[in-house]
Amino acid sequence: MNRWFCLFFCFFALNEAAAQSIKLKGRINNLQGETLPSAQVSLFPDSITVLTDLNGRFSIETKRGNKQLIISFVGYESHRIHFYATKDSTVTVKLKEQLNQLNAVVVEDVRDRQQEIFNNNQTSTNVLTKEEITGIPVLMGEADVIKTLQLLPGTVRGVEGSSDLFVRGGAADQNLVLLDGAPVYNTSHLFGFLSVFNPDILDKVESINGGFPAHYGGRLSSILNVNTGNTVADRTNISGDIGLISSRLFLEQPLVKDKASFWIGGRRTYIDRVVQLVGEELPYFFYDVNAKLILDPDERNHFEISYYGGEDVLDFFRDRNNDGNGIITTYESGNNSQSFIWKRTFARGLKSELTAMRSKYKYDIRNIFEDNQLLASSNIEDYGGKWTFTKDSLFSKGTLKTGIEWIRHAVSPNVINTTGFIAEFFESNTTSAKSAHEIAAYAEYSWMPIERLNVAAGFRGSLGVLENKKYFNPEPRISARYELNKDQALKLSYSRMSQYIHRISNSAISMPTDIWYPVTDSIKPQTSHQVALAWQWAKSDSRIFLSIESYYKTMQQLIGYEEGTNLFLNTDFESQLIQGKGRAYGFEFLIKKDAGRFTGWISYTLSWSSRQFNDINNGDWFRARYDRRHNGAIVMQYALSKRFSTSFVWEYISGSRFTPVTGQYTVVAPTLTGVDVIPVFAPINSVKLADTHRLDIGIKFRNKPGRKFQWHWFAGVYNIYNRATPIGIVISEDETDGSLSYEQPGLFGLLPFISYGFKL
Repeated sequence: MNRWFCLFFCFFALNEAAAQSIKLKGRINNLQGETLPSAQVSLFPDSITVLTDLNGRFSIETKRGNKQLIISFVGYESHRIHFYATKDSTVTVKLKEQLNQLNAVVVEDVRDRQQEIFNNNQTSTNVLTKEEITGIPVLMGEADVIKTLQLLPGTVRGVEGSSDLFVRGGAADQNLVLLDGAPVYNTSHLFGFLSVFNPDILDKVESINGGFPAHYGGRLSSILNVNTGNTVADRTNISGDIGLISSRLFLEQPLVKDKASFWIGGRRTYIDRVVQLVGEELPYFFYDVNAKLILDPDERNHFEISYYGGEDVLDFFRDRNNDGNGIITTYESGNNSQSFIWKRTFARGLKSELTAMRSKYKYDIRNIFEDNQLLASSNIEDYGGKWTFTKDSLFSKGTLKTGIEWIRHAVSPNVINTTGFIAEFFESNTTSAKSAHEIAAYAEYSWMPIERLNVAAGFRGSLGVLENKKYFNPEPRISARYELNKDQALKLSYSRMSQYIHRISNSAISMPTDIWYPVTDSIKPQTSHQVALAWQWAKSDSRIFLSIESYYKTMQQLIGYEEGTNLFLNTDFESQLIQGKGRAYGFEFLIKKDAGRFTGWISYTLSWSSRQFNDINNGDWFRARYDRRHNGAIVMQYALSKRFSTSFVWEYISGSRFTPVTGQYTVVAPTLTGVDVIPVFAPINSVKLADTHRLDIGIKFRNKPGRKFQWHWFAGVYNIYNRATPIGIVISEDETDGSLSYEQPGLFGLLPFISYGFKL
């Protein structure tokens, strides 16, 4: 009896052991030791397919038995491994590049960006591709990075048509916008209606709203990293687009096969000509030019040299008396930047990236009438460099990224020159030029301390150096990802940020004439603390991504100004600046599908943002002017066939805030010759404009795929049900009883658009 019992027990134990699951883990590299994120790993006969994370790692749960592992990555030869699985094991696979490697554009089309975000332990990150940006209908049919970002969670736009970004309760100047590593200080053309980023030159746009990596700093609210095409071209490419208000042209040309190429892209508006067709005059235009030289001299080195220049020009002459003595108004503003990037791969997984850059923004306004002249100008110029080192497989399980950064800000905030009798009212004056240095050192280590848990802990030490003062700010960062299962993950992050340069404005919207101003002896750096918690779900086979996230942020030393301050033509504004604090919190929802015939996303943000200054509103907390409670969007694209596709955008947003006049009273004028009317204001930002929503539709028709000359027509309607969005308030007076009321004038009703694009 005991013998049969032992036999039965052994048989049962063997079956249990055979049924136990085992784990197969590994890392996918290339022959140079570089990790390959989003490589496809398939296990047969289980029919399990997973993608590697940003560190090239994967993990598969399986049973004992004969197995076949197939690893593939676009541009590399597939690799097969046959083995018998008996216990938990770890493999490292190095893939060999194909001789006929596909170019970067094709690779970008097949990569699962949302899966990369899901596998990364970073929170609060969104990635847009060129196809998403150019495929949705926006204002006047012009594809626009900023307008597309405004449809994602956590980002609130300004007034209708503007290119402002208010991220998680922060101000518009708290976003660091980088174009190939160089900061962009004015992101708009056409007085805010279009952004400066030509969609033809884009490769990838990454927006980080929280959980900031240690190698980013300098702003409180977000990092907008705009990358342009950076792969050596294998043939000549020419493309262009002709729209209602502007046209674009792009040329890409190889110089040395597989070693060197360049591209150049240009855009110009002809809105001045369009307005003339309806009998009006608007002597305004803008242009921008982007260019890049790309060098791949060998497998270990990669160089990029980028240039950007853009300008808005207005030259207006008003001669009301038709006597030739009218008023001449000229306005010019523009960005100019250059950057140099050198990426090098060393042995044993060590990589470096060196960036050097220059960036400048300026504006000039000139008014001339007979012998009278008024000139107002301002400019800011940056020089800087950044050197980052990345070491994979450090201590056999982690990745270390470390480096240094330096930026010099040179600012001429406000220069006013006047001649003629107007000089009696506006004296020539100049705000003294300012300069400040930002220096930072950073390090971040990413590793897996326990099964299913990924952690990235980093520290950034930033230093603001002035002529007579220094500011040091420690900026710890940490983010963690816990894998609930292969499709679900929890993420948690904390970041402290510092900002050493600010934009001064008392306008409800950003204007090209806003003033950039660095920290001084009396103006301290802004700082913030932010915590974010996210639950994410991703299905790689159907390419569906779902994210639910919450955040809480506090801000210190925010810039404000005393009530009644006028910053326009004011060269002594620093004495009227004040600093306070703020807080913001909210919830964000995003579901996105980025592959198949039907693509798009649904986003929703519920948020609160408030401010407190000792010298404003009696020291009480008040709502920020960009405190918009609800912000949601539905963005959909559907391929009806290989030649027809349609898209639509529906957006809902709560109204912006303002301070209303609730009454008025009269007092005797100081000259005793009359009375002055004094307005009575409600608490600051206590009333909001009406909520609004808008529907845009578009349809694209193209010629047959595979033709050497490709063309398409893109037509649609912006604001199809003609619901104008309020852009401000107007106080109107009833002539019968003298009562006052508010009106909310709108902007941009129904606007049809059409454009023609080509590529050869």
